[in-house]
Amino acid sequence: MNAVETSIIIRTFNESRHVGRLLDSILAQEYGNREIIVVDSGSTDDTLAIAAKYPVKIITIRKEDFSFGYSLNVGCRNASGAYLVFVSAHTYPVDNRWLRNMIGPFEDPKIGMVYGRQIGNETTKISEEKDMFNNFGDKSRILVDESLGNNANAAVRKSLWLQTPFDETLPGIEDIDWARKIQKAGYYVYYKADAVICHIHDETCRQIYNRFRREAIAYRMIYPGGSTNTIEDTLVSGLVINTLRDVKFGLSSKKPLRKILAAFPYRWAEYRGCRDGYLHASSLNQDLKKELYFHAGSPSRELKKEFCFPGKNRTLVISDPNRHRIEERDIPVPEADEVLINVRYVGVCGTDLDVLAGTLDYYRSGWAMYPIVPGHEFSGVVAAAGSGEETRIFAVGDKVVGECIMGCGVCGDCLGNRPVNCKERKEVGVLNFNGAYADYITMPARFVHKLPEDASLERACLIEPLAVSLKGINKLLAGEGRDMVNAAVLGCGTIGNFCAQLIRARGSSVTVFDRNASRLAGITKGNISGQTIIENLDRYDTIIEATGNPEVLEKVLEESATGVTILLLGLPYAKIKYNFESLVAFDKTLVGSLGSSKKEFTEAIGMYRGLNMKSLTGNIFPFEDYETAWRKQQSGEIAKALISTGKE
Repeated sequence: MNAVETSIIIRTFNESRHVGRLLDSILAQEYGNREIIVVDSGSTDDTLAIAAKYPVKIITIRKEDFSFGYSLNVGCRNASGAYLVFVSAHTYPVDNRWLRNMIGPFEDPKIGMVYGRQIGNETTKISEEKDMFNNFGDKSRILVDESLGNNANAAVRKSLWLQTPFDETLPGIEDIDWARKIQKAGYYVYYKADAVICHIHDETCRQIYNRFRREAIAYRMIYPGGSTNTIEDTLVSGLVINTLRDVKFGLSSKKPLRKILAAFPYRWAEYRGCRDGYLHASSLNQDLKKELYFHAGSPSRELKKEFCFPGKNRTLVISDPNRHRIEERDIPVPEADEVLINVRYVGVCGTDLDVLAGTLDYYRSGWAMYPIVPGHEFSGVVAAAGSGEETRIFAVGDKVVGECIMGCGVCGDCLGNRPVNCKERKEVGVLNFNGAYADYITMPARFVHKLPEDASLERACLIEPLAVSLKGINKLLAGEGRDMVNAAVLGCGTIGNFCAQLIRARGSSVTVFDRNASRLAGITKGNISGQTIIENLDRYDTIIEATGNPEVLEKVLEESATGVTILLLGLPYAKIKYNFESLVAFDKTLVGSLGSSKKEFTEAIGMYRGLNMKSLTGNIFPFEDYETAWRKQQSGEIAKALISTGKE
C-alpha cells in the first residue's frame, strides 16, 4: 500500500471566502491517510496566502492554460495516493465522515468512480436547491450504464486515471465524459449518498448563463448530432416546466417570496446558456474560453440586454484633473453581497472638487487613480439586491444611504471599527471605488443603511457628512471627558455647520467664522454666534478647523490659546511652515479625524431629523447641471448644492 492512500485535489481561482473553511473541514475528517493538493489557476485575492497556512501542496498553472480537465490532470499527476478525491473550493463537508464514506466503495474492485451528495445552504437559489434535491437523492446506488458523476464531490482510482486522463478540451462535464469511458471499460460508478458536501454557488445571472453554456458546449462535443429544432423545443419546454416546478417547490417549502421570484431569472439564464451552447458548440477559441471559465470576457450586446437591468445609467466620469463628462453606461447587476441603489440625491462636497482638481494626496501619490465617478454623500432607494446573506434585510424600494469608507472587513482595524486604518480600504467616489454621480450605484450590503419609510431623501443625503462630523466631535470631546466647551468653528460649510450644531446641542457656546455672511445666516438664527473675520482665537479653549485652508490653519496654530484643543476636519491641507515646539511649549492638543464608520452612521441616522438643514437643502440642481452646482458651491454663493437624478 502507498504511504498516502488518498490524494485530495482542490481547484482554486479567487476562493479566499471559502477555501479556509474547506481545508479546516478536511483536516477534521476521521480518515487521516491523505494528502491535500491545491491547483490554482491565477488567483488574485488571498486564496494562496490562506492555503499556504495549511499542510497542503500548492501547484499553480497559467490562467490561459486552464480547463477543468487540465487542472485536474495536473493535480492527479502530482498525487501520491491510490485514490484521487476531487472537491470544489467553494464547498465543505457537512460532517467528519465525508472522506471515509467517499473512499469506502473502492473495496469493490469494479468501482471506478464514486461521487457524493450535494446540498445547498441558506443562500442557495431555489432553482439550484430543487435541482440538487432531484439529482442527489438520499439513497446510495451503483450505476452500470447511466453515465453520471460530479467532480465537485467525487473520487476515482488513480490506476484508471493513468489509463484514461480527463479530456482537457472539454469546457465542462469532464466528469460525465470520464464516467462514460470507464463504464465502457467494464467499471461501475457508485453514488454515495452519505458522502455529503454543502456546495455554495453565489452566482450572478451572467455566471449562471456561462455555466450552462459551457456545459451545453461540452455535451454537444461528447454527444454530437441532434436536430436543432428538437433541441430548441426541448429547452423551451424545460424552461416552462422547471420554472413552474421551482415555484411549486418554493411554495411547498414555504420559501420567502423573494427566493421564489428568483427562479425566473435563474431558469432564463439556464435556458439561454444551454441554447447558445448547443447552437455554438463548434467554436471554442481563447476569448470564449476566458469568458466561459473566468467570466472575464466582454459579453455581446445581446447578452448585455439579457443580463443587465433595462435602461441606461447616466454616469458622471472624471477622466483626469479638470476633465469630465456624462456617459451612458449599462445599469450594473449586483453581485451576491451587493445592493443596487437608484440614487436620488447626491451632495456636492469639497472633496468632489478636490478630486476634480487632482489636489488630493491620494491622486498625487498614485494611490487613487482616474477615471473615477465622484460622489460619496448620497441617498436613494434599493432597486435590486444580490442573493447573499447580508442583503436579506433589504427589499426593493427601501430608502437607504451608504458609507464612504469601506474597509476589507477582516483585518484588525476593521474588526476594531477603525476602517480608516485599513490598508485595503476604498472610499466611495474618492479612492478607487466609483461614486454616486449616477442614476445607479452598486455597493457591498454591509456598508448600506436602511432609513425609515418616511425619511426625506433630500435631507438623508447629508447623513454621510453628519457622520463625519459626529466622529470628529466624539473624538474631540472624548479625550478629557469634556462636554462643556467654548468653541470656535472655522468654516460654515456642511461639516462646519454640523459641528457647530452638535457642539451647541451639548450646551456649549459656539462661534462660527466664515467670510461669507450668507452662509453664516443659515446657522446663526439660534444660539450660535457668527463672524466674518477670524480674530481673538485666544478666547476659545476648543477650535474646529473645517476649511482645509493652509493659511487658516497657520493662523489657528499661531494665535490660539495655551491649552487649546484643535480638531482638524478639513481636507486637503498643503504643507505649512510651523514650529511644532510651540505646540508642545503651549500645551496645545492637535486632533485629526477622517471619515466615519458604521457606528457614527447609525448615530447620524438616529439624529439627523433634529438638525437645522434648511440652508443645506435649499439648492437642488438637475443632474445635467452638475457644473453649475460645482461652480456655485466653489464660489461660496450657496452653502450647499444637491444634485437630483430626477427619478422621484
